[in-house]
Amino acid sequence: MTLPPVVRFEHEGAPVFLEESHALPLVDFVIALRGGALLDPPGKGGLTRMTARLMRRGTKELKSHEVDEAFARLGGRLSVSISRSSVRLHGAVLARNLEPFVALVAQLVREPALRSDDLARAKRRILDELRMLREDDHGLADRHLRSLLFRDHAYGAPVGGTGASLRAIKRADVLEHHARMVRRGSLVLGASGAIDPATLERLVRTHFSGLPRGERVSTHVPAPKIPKGRRVLVVDKKDRSQTQLGLGMLGIKAHDPLYFPFVVADAAFGGTFTSRLVDEVRAKRGWSYGASSQITVAHQREAWRVWSHPSVENAVACTALELDLIEGFVAEGPKRSEVAQTKRFLANSRCFEEDTAARRLDLHMSTELFALDDAHVNGFRKAIRKVTRDAAHEAFAARIRPRDVAIVAVGSAKELAGPLGALPGVVDVKVVRHDASL
Repeated sequence: MTLPPVVRFEHEGAPVFLEESHALPLVDFVIALRGGALLDPPGKGGLTRMTARLMRRGTKELKSHEVDEAFARLGGRLSVSISRSSVRLHGAVLARNLEPFVALVAQLVREPALRSDDLARAKRRILDELRMLREDDHGLADRHLRSLLFRDHAYGAPVGGTGASLRAIKRADVLEHHARMVRRGSLVLGASGAIDPATLERLVRTHFSGLPRGERVSTHVPAPKIPKGRRVLVVDKKDRSQTQLGLGMLGIKAHDPLYFPFVVADAAFGGTFTSRLVDEVRAKRGWSYGASSQITVAHQREAWRVWSHPSVENAVACTALELDLIEGFVAEGPKRSEVAQTKRFLANSRCFEEDTAARRLDLHMSTELFALDDAHVNGFRKAIRKVTRDAAHEAFAARIRPRDVAIVAVGSAKELAGPLGALPGVVDVKVVRHDASL
């Protein structure tokens, strides 16, 4: 299926996308700022997230509660999300109120108040979130897995920062960071829904002209280097009968020529409910209700992760099995039947990422942010269907190194640390308290 043609134009160097649909009298309006958490300066981790939160909290004329009341009157909402590569402000509003809505959003982006009292409140809230994370076993495992895998590389730093880095942020840092984030070359704009191209062009010209000049924000980071050997970290929680078990390796980057074969290989290994990982861990042994593998895509090679949550009694055996499954997949590759089934699933399920104008807009904006080609939007199904069993095997074998793995388990260190350390190829075992400072 070919997607409806997207409208694309530029305004003062900012790409603007439109996915028009008049099925409902609603408009989604999205602003993406390039850079994301990768822009955080040393010692100020979480500054991008903090700045983005404060942008949402008011203008020089309007305080936080007044902004919320204004959005409510317009029948709109505005959310903010932060990743390593971008900040996105996603608004949705009744079409008849689009003009004042965009005006308010533009004011929040261009001239936020960034008040000291809002900064203090945001710090308290985020620090509370970090304390609550200690009781979120999966979130805790994921945070530690990234840190163990990437160490001091930018991909290992938490998007929201640490307690120490957040406490170090001053209002002057936020003001300076906002000026760096919001300038010509940093924005990608988009709209979807009941809006025509002429209206979008007028709104963008009216509310987003004359941004400060500056070079395009760079998200370039050096290629991560992973230590040799298998490294284990146990996040000690003595009262847990079930573990959160994560295995992390270097995966694939956005522009890799092996990207589509790797997508097929990943889905065949652990990306579907009938994949090999799920069959071996869940169906045959009943060790974990859920088991999956996940790709994260960025400009450099990001993490490829395998997740399961076996009982403490089965955690070591489950780890050993998963390592063996990965080694076997590297050595022998997927079966032809696995590849055929996976390709059908990926091609047929793609519709769920394209079924609304808002989701199609998201695809186009992500493609722009990562500088990808049309194959990642209109050519996805064709690219997937072209993948052969041998190509999927070659991609997986070329990128996955099952001997160089970060392994994180949340559970009883007394029961897990020694046996996990005895697994083949493990070169290091560490234990951290679950309530240690994050």
